[in-house]
Amino acid sequence: MERSRPTVRAPEATAEAFEPVSLGEVPSLPWVLEQVRAPDASRHEVDALLRAVVLPPGPGESARERADLLHGILADTQVREFTGSDGRRVDHVAVMALAELGFPYALEVPPELFAEARAAGGNATGTRPSSFSRPRVGAVLTSIAGFVELLPGLVLGMGLEMWPLTLGWALLVTLTSFLPAFVAASEPVLRRRWLHYLLLLLVVLPGLPSLGTAAFLLGDAKLDGWSILVFLLPLALAMMRFVGAGCLYGEAPAADAPEPDEAT
Repeated sequence: MERSRPTVRAPEATAEAFEPVSLGEVPSLPWVLEQVRAPDASRHEVDALLRAVVLPPGPGESARERADLLHGILADTQVREFTGSDGRRVDHVAVMALAELGFPYALEVPPELFAEARAAGGNATGTRPSSFSRPRVGAVLTSIAGFVELLPGLVLGMGLEMWPLTLGWALLVTLTSFLPAFVAASEPVLRRRWLHYLLLLLVVLPGLPSLGTAAFLLGDAKLDGWSILVFLLPLALAMMRFVGAGCLYGEAPAADAPEPDEAT
């Protein structure tokens, strides 16, 4: 089944959203643009395109060549309206990238497009809808679950002065919660399907024992008073992991992308 195209909507991000954020090496802009134009492109490809657009021209690429690519994006009625995970729309970012190229390329931007991009870069209320984007929600839920799971292991290990147990438990929780939440938007994960699915499993698998514990308590005891809290805690941990995994790794990359120096 083909994945749906990214949702098309105008962002209300602040001006900071147009500042390039380095998340590692990205493939070349022409290569990413072809991936976004594919029928099965996902939001991961759109995010990669947005990061490639704001980067300066690469070695051997002239400002004229980059400007022509940006004009091609603006002329593509489908790609230009795609929206990334952080709320930025492709055409707005492309317009600002043209402006960053300076004279004479900034003068090639139609005034109405530049005004629209500037208006989308800030709003009177100062709200940031991108703070509630799916990846950020997923990272928060996964990190909270990891923090709650980390506490009993640390308390037990330090109380019994079993430091290897404490360090081992901390490492396990880090690998299954904090690490997947931190690297979900990194380029290695966006380019490699196997790594994407591996991190998805690392987030989901620890939630299964929690879900099993909640099911056991539900079938073995009468839930009243404190027993309700004992039942809700593992259930909440399992749900936070499952929902967090869906937000972070719900859409797999279409295919393994080549390394940046191999991209065409």
